[in-house]
Amino acid sequence: MDGTLLDDDGHVPDAFWPLLDDLLRAGIVFVPASGRQYQTLHGMFGERDGLIYIAENGTSVMQGGSSLHREPVEDAAIAPLVEWVRTTVADGADLGIVVCGARTAYIERTDAAFVDHVRRYYAAVEIVADVHAACLDDDVLKLAIYDAGRAETRSGPAIRGLGLPADVVVSGPNWVDVMHRGANKGRALVRLQRHLGVSREQTMAFGDYLNDAEMLDAAGHSYAMANAHASIRARARHTAASNAEAGVVSSIREALPNLKPVLVP
Repeated sequence: MDGTLLDDDGHVPDAFWPLLDDLLRAGIVFVPASGRQYQTLHGMFGERDGLIYIAENGTSVMQGGSSLHREPVEDAAIAPLVEWVRTTVADGADLGIVVCGARTAYIERTDAAFVDHVRRYYAAVEIVADVHAACLDDDVLKLAIYDAGRAETRSGPAIRGLGLPADVVVSGPNWVDVMHRGANKGRALVRLQRHLGVSREQTMAFGDYLNDAEMLDAAGHSYAMANAHASIRARARHTAASNAEAGVVSSIREALPNLKPVLVP
């Protein structure tokens, strides 16, 4: 989504919507795959036949409002990470944690700048006194740490050094995601391919950042955006125009020249 389908202002390009109608009319499944929560993605795209969501970096797959697959974080990873964030903040770091439950996301940092930033990605969010206590009766799909500095070189390595029973991935310049071991967009995509009876060579995938790597590996037709992280550009088979140029739309149109447009009476 961010840096891939969405433009630099965070909007879906206008040219995408007629393309989506053409894809669904042709029986082609379209899957928004994102580190964002399902509720946020659903608010952007809604429910349509042929639309499936890979949310929370692959830890949740949803169709028609029902869960096809879910991989919660191990309980043993949650409390130590929450405590590490609190301690690091007390030492002066500009960090915030989002505990991403299946029902809602939980935050305990309350300044307006952080809350506004979180709401960009999480439509369902609760401000609570204690994120760990608040999530005890919810499936925690992901722990997202916001780092106002450089996540790739600072908080990412530090969190990996904690030795948590979880995978740690840098999902953006300011975000580190902590998830169930082995969970990622690629594993979710492979499971979805099996569920649908779709092969790797029948799959196109687009990405721009480190949390897209395994998803690109799972697609026979993998595209890195022109604005992608260098390692993602090296990993993909093709390059799409940048997100600012609606590269996802133009690449799909180019790859499917016989896709018939919806006829408007």
